[in-house]
Amino acid sequence: MADVAAGCTSCGECVRPCSFLQQQGTPLSIAQQGTTDRNLLAAYGCSLCGLCDAVCPESLSPSGMLRAMRNEAADRGLVNLKAYTPWLNYEKMGASPFFRRDLIPTGCTTVFFPGCSLPGTRPDAVLELFKRLRLMEPAAGLVLDCCGKISHDLGLTDHFTALFGRLSKRLRHKGITCILTACPGCSKILRNYGEGFDVTSIYEVLAACTVPTPPASPCAVVTIHDPCPARFDPAQQTAVRQLVQSCGYRIEELPSHGTTTRCCGQGGIVEGCVPGTIKQETRLIAAEAAGRLVISSCASCSDSITTATAAGHVVDLLINKTDFSAKPVSSARRWLNRLKLRFARLL
Repeated sequence: MADVAAGCTSCGECVRPCSFLQQQGTPLSIAQQGTTDRNLLAAYGCSLCGLCDAVCPESLSPSGMLRAMRNEAADRGLVNLKAYTPWLNYEKMGASPFFRRDLIPTGCTTVFFPGCSLPGTRPDAVLELFKRLRLMEPAAGLVLDCCGKISHDLGLTDHFTALFGRLSKRLRHKGITCILTACPGCSKILRNYGEGFDVTSIYEVLAACTVPTPPASPCAVVTIHDPCPARFDPAQQTAVRQLVQSCGYRIEELPSHGTTTRCCGQGGIVEGCVPGTIKQETRLIAAEAAGRLVISSCASCSDSITTATAAGHVVDLLINKTDFSAKPVSSARRWLNRLKLRFARLL
């Protein structure tokens, strides 16, 4: 907070694209209000997407300040956690032994960690990715678990530390040194807190081994939504585009892409305290897409954007899916899909 208070010039660069700052004011004005209960709780209206960091001419991190404010609000017991019960239960169940799985063959040092959303919405795609990985690295394993990003973003530091600590300790004990991720949110958490692990997106591994396919004629056009956790991850962004092009598609970029991508509304679990956030943000993305199919590397982003315009996941293209008219998978089906992976015979 002190850094932002000292360095922010209220130039407005971060306010223009951000619905939250348009309501709350510049980072300087937020910092100047200090750590009052009301100001700390206001941070839960921020998606923590990092767009403000990307556009700040002073190289400040307003999103870092807002996340620290959430941590303090949670430490003080100010947060009404009942508003976030669905998300916290989702995290709790995802990390439970009933849905958790460690498939680690003898000699395995590399595991595929698909996260929560992709197994819930596209279990067959997870199986296909694992199959392709095993062709490249026969000793590769699979870990189904939750990284704890929900607790992390809500500022529940102790709970996140305990949950993530159990995961990382278990993987280290089993000799894992490399983690391949499918979820950009998991990538960010594992890189920031998974000391000693080499964390890479599986899209980079696949892109390095993929032979480009000549585009169909006429070439189908798609546009790419970069998930906000991958905002500062150009290697993952490039790999996703290479994979899309390898499937024969031509890419037309959204005005907001790369470091200036928009959050789909899921970030920071803002929906818990500001209902309608997802609808509002996906409509903005849909307007930029202007009728073009939107492809993302985040299953949560894809499903959110689908409510506003046609959208899919990069893995959908890899498994030759062409129909993107279906509605997002129901909650019950997501759990059944995760159970399918939990008990599937893979080796």
